[in-house]
Amino acid sequence: MTTLRARIAALRPAQWVKNVPVAAPLLFGHRLADPSARLSAFGAFVAFCAVASAGYLVNDVRDRATDRVHPRRAERPVARGDLGPREALATAAVLGGLALTAAAWLLPSGVASVLAGYLALSLAYSLGLKRLAPLAVLVVAVGFVARVLAGAHAARVPPSPWLLTLVGLLALALAVSKREAEARRLAGTAPRALARATDGLLLAAWLGYVAYGLDPGTVALHGTHLLPFTSLPVAAALLRFRARLRADVTGVGPAELVATDPVLLALGALWAVACAIVVGAGLR
Repeated sequence: MTTLRARIAALRPAQWVKNVPVAAPLLFGHRLADPSARLSAFGAFVAFCAVASAGYLVNDVRDRATDRVHPRRAERPVARGDLGPREALATAAVLGGLALTAAAWLLPSGVASVLAGYLALSLAYSLGLKRLAPLAVLVVAVGFVARVLAGAHAARVPPSPWLLTLVGLLALALAVSKREAEARRLAGTAPRALARATDGLLLAAWLGYVAYGLDPGTVALHGTHLLPFTSLPVAAALLRFRARLRADVTGVGPAELVATDPVLLALGALWAVACAIVVGAGLR
């Protein structure tokens, strides 16, 4: 593998799907029709992709010895030796520096601060927090909440407590499901406690979304009572995700599963279109 290809692979572009929540405030804050808000949200998305990849590179350098004996992680460029530790860290420094600088100069106030906090948390995670299971799960959830906060700053809308809570619950579910998948890969089955925790968190996230749609404040904001109906593709996506996770014994992570499953991607697109139609109709 060439150095350029190794660098690109080490950035883990499949993981960039995790940064989609940056766009949530754009939709639910009614700024989707504003070109400047769309451009700022896209800039925040790109910046998050850059700092997330910087964190992955540091993590891969830190864990390269253990990754070499892992059946899946052994294929990572740093573990394989296709990308040296110095090159990986230099790339991480360039990505992180460019993202923070660009955010500070080009994006609305607040985005750079959230990015800096996320990058610091990501580095702390790679350097030790991930070995403390309860804290590791919380760090992942906070990371997703940070994406929504950055998106709110980028779109210049007040961050919704409902939205932050929902994203936090869903992120907790994904973090727990990742550990469930890893346990299933190692032992062929997962502990009941992990499976039940994943089920409970996924259900809580879906019920929270329905409650958000029914809340009088939400109805007043969006001008419609129909938002709860957009929870139907969400329910289908969560059921599909759960079924795929239970059937998988390779330990694939939630991000890879979502990014490579055409049904999940189609349901996500259907949800986005349904929200745009319902919210757009309510504002007329």
